[in-house]
Amino acid sequence: MIAKSGFNDYYVLIQEVLVFFLYFEFISLVVKYFESNYHFPLDYFIYIGITAIVRIIITDHGSPWDTLILACAIVVLLIALVIVNRHSLDDKS
Repeated sequence: MIAKSGFNDYYVLIQEVLVFFLYFEFISLVVKYFESNYHFPLDYFIYIGITAIVRIIITDHGSPWDTLILACAIVVLLIALVIVNRHSLDDKS
C-alpha cells in the first residue's frame, strides 16, 4: 500500500519530469537559435509558454477559476500561434 507520504513522492516525481521537459524545450530553443542564424522563431516561445501553463495546470490545480483562467491563456496562445503561422505562410508565398 502507498503511505500518505507516497502520494507526495509521486507528485514531486511528476513535477520534476515536467520541469525536465521545460528544460529540454529550452535547450532545443537554444539549438534552434544557432541553427537559424541567431534568430529565435516566435513559434518556439509560444510552445514553451503553452507547455509551462500545462505544467502549472497539472501540478497546481487547486481552484477551478485559476484552472479556467490558465485554460483561457492557452487558448489565447493557440490563437497567437495560428496568427503567427498564417503570417509566416503569407511571407513564403
